[in-house]
Amino acid sequence: MARVVLLSATPEDDETDFNLAPLLDLQKCAELDRFRIHSVSSDPEVAEVILFAEFYGSGWYLERVRQHPLVRKFRDKCFVFCANPYVIPFLPGIYAGVEKRWSSPRTRAGTYLGRTKNEFTTYTPSAHDLPYLFSFMGSIRNAPVRRDLAMLKHPRSFFQNTAEEFDRIQHRKMSQRERLDYDRRYAELTKVSKFVLCPRGLSASSIRLFETMRMGRVPVILSDGWVAPAGPCWDKFAIQIREKDFAQIPRILEEREAEAVEMGELARREWEEWFADEVLFHRLVELCLEIKKSRRVPESLARWPVYLQCLRPFHLRRMLGARYRALRRALG
Repeated sequence: MARVVLLSATPEDDETDFNLAPLLDLQKCAELDRFRIHSVSSDPEVAEVILFAEFYGSGWYLERVRQHPLVRKFRDKCFVFCANPYVIPFLPGIYAGVEKRWSSPRTRAGTYLGRTKNEFTTYTPSAHDLPYLFSFMGSIRNAPVRRDLAMLKHPRSFFQNTAEEFDRIQHRKMSQRERLDYDRRYAELTKVSKFVLCPRGLSASSIRLFETMRMGRVPVILSDGWVAPAGPCWDKFAIQIREKDFAQIPRILEEREAEAVEMGELARREWEEWFADEVLFHRLVELCLEIKKSRRVPESLARWPVYLQCLRPFHLRRMLGARYRALRRALG
């Protein structure tokens, strides 16, 4: 049994409605926890795990977490849950967006918390007579493989590029009514499909993978850098196809069409077992304890090699740009 402090480094006066959402979701999961093995504590001195649940409120590079007094005092029992794309895992923890080549014993793959919940992604049983063999609805701008998928042709497929709508969502220019309509159309399409294409987006993972499981459909994963979260029997209910083999999708799915209903039902059961609100707090704490138990090098030393990722082109450009803008502001 572990005592767990749940917190966020996001400032309390943050005026957005989403930077604290991961923490609020995780607190809700702790209240609903059906295992009742681990407990929430307010005392970092006695806690075995201090878990930061973060979005962008702690900084693009978790600056506020890294500088947090509890991290400096209790570094070996501090962990982060973060599903941001382009993330650098400066602290050990659970990250949905860490690619295979950058994963390490300090990180575990995970799901999503705090993203806008689609109220329409509810479970409905699959069926052999669903109209679409496979479908995709999303922006094709987020990854080259998504643009490749737009070229697929099949009489029982549905593909919709929603890049413009996605941009409006990202820039918070979509009304609540429009967003509800978008979410409804997305969920309804998934429910009338046997297989759902789940290509990588801005990061190697995609929230649609977990939404597809929740709705009881078969996810088709196209992300060479994706790290499978531990627990589920992924090969029994999901199909993973290399990005360069996207043209084989129609043939592969036709060959496995008879398995779709059974695989979809298993996908739902595995979601309930590993990612549902009633189990997620327990699963995340277990992952933190696993990292802690397997540690061979003190975190005070193990953390330094990660900083080399700052030299990756995307991060180097972003950091230099931020420094330049800060200097211009300082000089007036």
